[in-house]
Amino acid sequence: MRHLLDDPLPDGVYDPAEAAIVRYAQKSTRLEPIDDATYGDLARHFTTQQIMDICLTVGLSNMVNRFHATFQTDLDAATVEAVEAGDAIAGACAIPRPKPPGG
Repeated sequence: MRHLLDDPLPDGVYDPAEAAIVRYAQKSTRLEPIDDATYGDLARHFTTQQIMDICLTVGLSNMVNRFHATFQTDLDAATVEAVEAGDAIAGACAIPRPKPPGG
């Protein structure tokens, strides 16, 4: 998780298929055009159906995240605990989360 915002991606963190997905997700999330090189990188590792699934997953995640960011939805205690436990294992999440109201 800590390298999802890195551009370019560091060597040795992701295998080539994972790196293709992360680079696609970065561009898609930033609303950048998906160029032939990005699509070609996905196509070297995945079928058209799998690329469609990746596109749907990234798009759906972005939609849900934007909804929560707009309405600043609260997280239940169990979710916060799980995220913080994951952060402790990974060191820290590089993607900033909004601060809770009054927090």
